[in-house]
Amino acid sequence: MGFLDFFRKKVEEKNTVPEKLAFSDIENWIEIKTRENNLKEEEALSIIEEKIDNLIKELKDKIIILENFNVSAIKEKDNIKDIVIESRIKYVEFVEELIEKLDALEENKLEEFMNKINKIFFDFNKKSFKTYERATVLIGKEISSIKEDLKFFSKDLLKIFDKNKSILDFFRNLQMIKKKLNEINSINKNLENIRKKKFDLDKKIKEKEKEKKILKQNLDEIKKSIIYLENLSKQEKINVLREELKKDILNLRQLIDFKALISFFHINAEQMKIVKDYKENFIINFNKDDGETIIKLLDEAKLNNNIILEKIEQIKSKISEIKNLEKNFKEDKTQEIFFKTKNVNYEIDNLEKENFKEEKRKDKLEISRKELISLLKKEIGEMNVDLIET
Repeated sequence: MGFLDFFRKKVEEKNTVPEKLAFSDIENWIEIKTRENNLKEEEALSIIEEKIDNLIKELKDKIIILENFNVSAIKEKDNIKDIVIESRIKYVEFVEELIEKLDALEENKLEEFMNKINKIFFDFNKKSFKTYERATVLIGKEISSIKEDLKFFSKDLLKIFDKNKSILDFFRNLQMIKKKLNEINSINKNLENIRKKKFDLDKKIKEKEKEKKILKQNLDEIKKSIIYLENLSKQEKINVLREELKKDILNLRQLIDFKALISFFHINAEQMKIVKDYKENFIINFNKDDGETIIKLLDEAKLNNNIILEKIEQIKSKISEIKNLEKNFKEDKTQEIFFKTKNVNYEIDNLEKENFKEEKRKDKLEISRKELISLLKKEIGEMNVDLIET
């Protein structure tokens, strides 16, 4: 059992007025309190080292006395004397090992120092227990004197530890406070980065909106030009012609006797497929070659007539008129502006999505920050300090 195993006492809390501390001053407060506690820790370590030096000196003196004790002069059986002498030798070896370990002990942290001493004494008690019991059969005062020195030393160290427990408690609390503070500072840094990023995103969105507005103004100006109005008129005429063309092609389909065509080409698989395709998707197939294929099939099957030919000529005329109108379009910048506007809208959309994502990140971080500050206030409050967020 180590001597610290006897320590169970808790330090009573003092009913003092809480210290007021601004959130912005935490790091400076930590630094000041750390220096204060380091000085207390150094003082406690110095006292312990002095007591270790005194203990070592006393143990060395007691070992000499123990070794010089004449066991042979005692009237007892030789086998018992031999056991006692052998146990004394082993016990002295254990005490010397204890002295060596205590003398070599180095540590600048009180808690670690106490833990190492505790382990040294625990190992010593465990190893020396049997030899001590056997030696005390014939050696009483001399060997128990060593045990008493160790007992008094342990009590002194417990008093020092008890007196300075606030140092250890402070450092434990300080580590938790530092951890929370680092997390808060990290969140603050991320929030600042988000703020800067959102500022840049808002700036870019405004620039793109301005660019979009200018494009619209340019387009409005172009729409007033003669060239644009002429093109618009041509496009409207083309649209009318295409609607008429669609109706003419459908009318043409009604004029064709597909049943007779199928009957005529039923033995020719390739031509039969063409006829069926036309029957199912007449407009699509007609537009592929302006009806050249179906005309050839009608001629071959001798199913063509003046009405069909007239309708075909009417269709070709409109197709030709549409092509001529398309060729005579004069160049303006409407398509270019439409394309640029589309790109600008796409860029604005992406920027707004990114801005929204950053806003969600900001909300989550602010919630985490609030929770951490609440925990920090609680932990620092346990040190009798009221944290004031500024």
